Formats: sequence, structure tokens, C-alpha cells
Amino acid sequence: MINEATLVISLVMLMFVTFASVGYLFYILTDRIEMTKLKSTLYIMLQVTGTLLIAVAFYHFGIARWTDPSNMHMESIKDYSFYYIIGWNGFFGVLSLLYLINAAVHHIYAKKKESAF
Repeated sequence: MINEATLVISLVMLMFVTFASVGYLFYILTDRIEMTKLKSTLYIMLQVTGTLLIAVAFYHFGIARWTDPSNMHMESIKDYSFYYIIGWNGFFGVLSLLYLINAAVHHIYAKKKESAF
């Protein structure tokens, strides 16, 4: 059953997954692909902002209509203000999934680059 505590805990966990995947992407770029610190920092900033814009567009045009609190009624959630956390969970779910895919693609690229040498 979904209640207020479940929504908040899942939101915090999705934020941690987002931070960990961005950190892992930074590790891959600096250690495995061996970019310089400045170049990798600028590349990470470009990757993060690009992924964030893609996530916002996907959330806005794709799943926002299903997380709109005006169309929901859940018996287990007593406080109406927690309905917005459902939308935030959806957004951070999309964002963390895109960051994990981004890190996985860079990880595969780093493996192929290592095996080429």
C-alpha cells in the first residue's frame, strides 16, 4: 500500500541513485577514459544538463498526465499535499534511469577503448 512514508522514502532513494550514477559517470570519464579534469568537468556538465532537459521533456510530454494530482484519489494517502510527491517520484525515476543509461553507455565505450589498446 502506498502511503506518505513510502513516497518520501522512494523519492530519497531515487535522488541517491541519481547522485550515484552521476558520480559513476564522472569516475568513468576521469579514470577509465582518462580525460583531463577540466575537459571531463565540462563534458559532465554538458551530459548532466542535456540529460536533465531530455528528462524534463519526457516527463512533461509523456508521464505528467498520469501523475497529475487533480485526477487522483487514493484512500491510503490522507494528506492531499503528498500527491505532488507522486509526480516528483515519476520525474526522478525518469531522470535516474536516463543517468544510469548514460553511465552504462560510457562504461561500454570505456571497455571497448581499453580492449582496443
